[in-house]
Amino acid sequence: MGLKKVLLGAACAALLAAGCSREEPEGVTLMVDGAEASLPDVLPANLAVLHVRSVGAAAVFALHLPESLRELNLSSNRLPALPEDLVPSGVRRLWLADNALTCLPDAASGWTKLEYLNLDRNLVSVLPDLSRMPLRWLRLNGNRLKTLPPLSESIERLYLADNLLETAPPKPAALRQLTLAGNPLSAVPDDLGAGLEWLDLSRTQVAALPADLRSWRTLKVLDLARCPLPEAEKDRIQAAFDPYDTVVLF
Repeated sequence: MGLKKVLLGAACAALLAAGCSREEPEGVTLMVDGAEASLPDVLPANLAVLHVRSVGAAAVFALHLPESLRELNLSSNRLPALPEDLVPSGVRRLWLADNALTCLPDAASGWTKLEYLNLDRNLVSVLPDLSRMPLRWLRLNGNRLKTLPPLSESIERLYLADNLLETAPPKPAALRQLTLAGNPLSAVPDDLGAGLEWLDLSRTQVAALPADLRSWRTLKVLDLARCPLPEAEKDRIQAAFDPYDTVVLF
């Protein structure tokens, strides 16, 4: 195994380990998966974790969720929209991936406890102001976003692959991981990599990085795979980083 693969594996493991640690909520946990599964008529009053996947939109719309809920997974339910009063205001982690959502309800402005939001692979083209949410993780891969609203400065990981972004969004102050892969970007700001640990620009139209990359040396991983970079530019970028500190992928 080459040095680059070893370094990449170590960097991935460290970043994933940091992101996976969390405090489990106290209370009842209920997991329901598949069209043949059934939900209880009345949910426990102390329900803390509810995962309801692949049961269909009608079953989700019929839910009456207790205020005790802290973690909610509604992925893969073909949801065309989210009812205004469905998500309790105390939810901290919310999965809405693999649905057919085009936007979030107005009630999302009241999700002031939310730390993790996953909207991957929907049809979202516009989002409300998210700056009041204490988000740390925000996943928006595979949507139709051309711009982003104001975001919380607490966001540490921001995933925006395969959208319609032509310019890089402003970086939240706490941001450490940013994925912009598969967007129609052709240029990036001079300070985009500054302060980040992981930056994914793969499958974009970026043909050159800023002339001065010294502020980008906080990066552990810089992914430029399948970008139209000339060989001379690749050599310049590679030379700008210490290979023992930063893995650069072409």
